[in-house]
Amino acid sequence: MKIVPASAVEWKQDHPTGALAFKYLLAGDDAAPDNFVLLLARQDAHFATKRHRHNFDQFRFPIHGDMNVGDGLILRAGQLGYFTEGGPYGPQDDPMADTVPGERIHLTLQFGGATGYGYLSPDRLRACRDELRREGEFVDILFRRRDGKTQDGLDAVWQHAFGTRLEYPEPRYPGPVIMDPASFRWIAMPDAPGVERKHLGTFTERGTWAEILRVHPAARLARTADARELLFVLDGAGVCGDKALSAHTAIQVDPGESIEIVGGEALELLVFGLPAIARAQPGSVAA
Repeated sequence: MKIVPASAVEWKQDHPTGALAFKYLLAGDDAAPDNFVLLLARQDAHFATKRHRHNFDQFRFPIHGDMNVGDGLILRAGQLGYFTEGGPYGPQDDPMADTVPGERIHLTLQFGGATGYGYLSPDRLRACRDELRREGEFVDILFRRRDGKTQDGLDAVWQHAFGTRLEYPEPRYPGPVIMDPASFRWIAMPDAPGVERKHLGTFTERGTWAEILRVHPAARLARTADARELLFVLDGAGVCGDKALSAHTAIQVDPGESIEIVGGEALELLVFGLPAIARAQPGSVAA
């Protein structure tokens, strides 16, 4: 189990547009199809990108400030958005307007999707970008080589990293799925008195899920994980083992590991469940 307070992690200015800074809280194994990164993103300047897509899955949760995800769709603070692998979204356009730089902050989870293409970690992505800059430059989401030819930036990095062209699966959903936790009811957990949950959704054949847990003062949540779980403290305080929990603390629990959380103040946690990725059987992949 890993417990990482956001206050212990430094901001890094490494987005291609220069408009965002990141705190990388938790990360997986770069070589594994279930690789992931959980991060906080901070908007420091006008952020805009063209309509684009990825070959991995994403959850996005604005903590302070709304987020434009394109086609007039706004992800409001406190809402959760799920973006399926291969599904296009954008164009995004978020001017600062009257917002103070650094005031808008959102949580993002990027992770290898059910297809099994994996996910390129920020460290390896950054190293590949540095190597590719010897051959050209990154402009927004594009990579422009010295001969004038352009390529999607992620495509260029992926090909540089793995020696093969980036493939995109057919999107399992036609667009971003937006969940409003405020519209969900709290359901008591019968095996954990004083603990309630809002199950927000389960996605794809992998069974990836998202939920919010509320642990009341002195209540105890104890369980053994069947799948990898990533927990993020939205509000309140408590204790996990011998570690104090406060707002914006991230927790990673891998399959077979046990976790025990005791509420101090009313504690709310956003939970992502990432079951193992099943290998596709011959003939089972959608055409």
